[in-house]
Amino acid sequence: MRRGEDEGLRLLALGRLGPLASPLAREALEHGVTEVEPNVLAWTGTMGMVHGHLVVLWLEPDLHARVTEVPSVVDALTAAVASAVARVSGNALAELKILARAARAARSTPYRGRI
Repeated sequence: MRRGEDEGLRLLALGRLGPLASPLAREALEHGVTEVEPNVLAWTGTMGMVHGHLVVLWLEPDLHARVTEVPSVVDALTAAVASAVARVSGNALAELKILARAARAARSTPYRGRI
């Protein structure tokens, strides 16, 4: 896996949710942005070396609040992302972080932070 934003992983996870998934989980993957930090863990499994990846799902603050209030939605997202990461043998989800995007910061210049 490559470091950085991964649109393909997000779309694959969306497909792995299944028809009975929570509409809130589907909304999170439809509107979120996934970023991958590859190889944060590694271990030897029965099939050889396994590489664990950290995935961050960035959501708008209001959507983040709704998602994190419902543990079953977090579980569904974790299962979908883990399944998407494991599509390639030797890869696994080490952790899924669901974080809120910060409000846009004011643009500044190097000169004393003024616009």
